[in-house]
Amino acid sequence: MTYSEKYDGGSPPSKRGFIALLATMVCGALNDNLLRGALLMGVVSGGLWADALGAGGTGWVTTMLYLPFILLLGFSGPLADTYPKRTIIIVTRIVEVVLTLLLTWALWHQSLIWVCVIFFLLAAQSAYFSPAKYGSVPELVRETNLSRANGLLSLLTNLAIIVGVGVGGALLQVAPAVLGMVMVGISIVGLVTSLMITRQPARPRPNVVTKGTIKAHWQVLVCMRGTALIPTTIAWCWFYAVGSLLLAIIPWFNEPLQLTGSGLLAAPGIGIGLGGLVAGLASGDFIRSGLVPAGAIGMAISLVLLGLLPLSLITTIVLLVTTGVFAGCYLVPVLAMLQHIPEADFRARAVGTANFMTYVAMSVSAILFAVAASFFGAHVTIWFLVCGGMMTIVAGWSWRHRKELAMGASSSSFSSVAGPSK
Repeated sequence: MTYSEKYDGGSPPSKRGFIALLATMVCGALNDNLLRGALLMGVVSGGLWADALGAGGTGWVTTMLYLPFILLLGFSGPLADTYPKRTIIIVTRIVEVVLTLLLTWALWHQSLIWVCVIFFLLAAQSAYFSPAKYGSVPELVRETNLSRANGLLSLLTNLAIIVGVGVGGALLQVAPAVLGMVMVGISIVGLVTSLMITRQPARPRPNVVTKGTIKAHWQVLVCMRGTALIPTTIAWCWFYAVGSLLLAIIPWFNEPLQLTGSGLLAAPGIGIGLGGLVAGLASGDFIRSGLVPAGAIGMAISLVLLGLLPLSLITTIVLLVTTGVFAGCYLVPVLAMLQHIPEADFRARAVGTANFMTYVAMSVSAILFAVAASFFGAHVTIWFLVCGGMMTIVAGWSWRHRKELAMGASSSSFSSVAGPSK
């Protein structure tokens, strides 16, 4: 069956609409990570709120970001399959403008409690934004361009993360209220670009919203069972559980390397952007599932070397960037398959459930780090070895399931898995 026969996303794919979606996603990623970077650096030694959350403070910050996704994705995924994704994206951008205005007030008063509350609410609106934005990609690009589109998405999103995390910590140290005002400006730009996303023609949509979050995810998992969506989702979860731990560890590298600021957090982001771009371009008109085990093996080696080699700034930066490059190669085919396999009316729910499982995994790793670091300390070399060991398991698992992943990446699997009708 050809693409045109299977495509049911509304109007033909739109280059202008995809560019508008990219710009909106970049603004969202930039704002999320400006505040995330500020909080990560603000709660470590020497920060504005130094040690206010204890030795495992970075782990608690990460948990605050993830919890809304766990609570809300069971509702937001079905919502994006029931109502126009463009409408949901625009509404979340309006909410972000309001929340960044409130954040500016909280930062002016340097209130950690209110900043954390608004951080939680910003994460909540992102939980509604996420299934709608990822579910929109196959509606705006052709199947043969999914890998390239996700490579470009990965590059730009990670550039936004790099800038956000790096600049967020610096702005918090210099002038906290200015951080809020910058975020207000970015949220307004994101609202404007969201209005330029191509409007899809009205078409019958199933009402699949349910009051039960767990029930919603269970219905989706039942439909995924026996398909390539299950190993794809597990690959997604494995990766982010390790990534969450890695982001909590990196700020603790500053003390032994005698650094200040959040520059080291940018290193893996640079690598992910480069790796994602290379993976997208190298994939051409196909989804290269073989990049998943290859990327996992490369990450495992890089992380183990970070734990074993003597600490030095150059070695650390090079290995963090290398880790990111392999991570980008791993991520592009996985994300493409999450968008490639489900039918149009099931994509947002499939992505929502995959993200739900991912945020549970990330929260568990963040909480374990926060608790363990409180008792045993944040010894970065040991934790890098832990990350390397976890990624070694991922590499072995993805190699074992390479045939299932290859089946999910094939053209015959496009829009092949239907969701529950209600």
